[in-house]
Amino acid sequence: MTNQINYTNTIPEIRRAYALFRRKYALPRMLPMTALLLLTIVFGIDFIIKNPSGYIGYILTALCAGMLISLWSRPFLAARRLISTIEALGRDERYIARFLDDRIEVDTEIVPLEAESELVAISGQGIDTVENPEVIKEAELIQAETSVYRHSAETLYSVEDGELFCLFVNKALFHIFPKRCMTEEQTEAVRNYFKEKAI
Repeated sequence: MTNQINYTNTIPEIRRAYALFRRKYALPRMLPMTALLLLTIVFGIDFIIKNPSGYIGYILTALCAGMLISLWSRPFLAARRLISTIEALGRDERYIARFLDDRIEVDTEIVPLEAESELVAISGQGIDTVENPEVIKEAELIQAETSVYRHSAETLYSVEDGELFCLFVNKALFHIFPKRCMTEEQTEAVRNYFKEKAI
């Protein structure tokens, strides 16, 4: 197996992965609550029909309808906030994923955006511009962080769709492996890896 892939994530891929994530973790919790709220709304409407001058039916129906709207709008608002936060950060992240026998390692390389700036030197006499700044290589600017997920210690779950693989680590963390960054061989190898490891 080609056990390493280098990739980046686009905003549409993050949106798609978040939808898969929401379907896996949020939807199973939302459905029973939705059924309960709908049932309560039906009881509220029944109260209104039987006693139109009473206020209990109106309050019950309005309260449950508001809770139902809130329940279903929260995940979409959270997704919108997530995407806008990622866009606002405006940084370029590159990833390297290694699929090993007992674990998956994901390196996140954060590359700072190039911005026009002036280098200054601060001294006791004040702030002066630097005439001959030392050139810092890109490799020195890159911050790298490695996440390790052991098969035995983590509850890993994967989903594949037409454009990507999504690895769910827990209810708050997932990784996106886009197929556009993989060869046919790598795509098949990742698919087989997840099947073989029952992830």
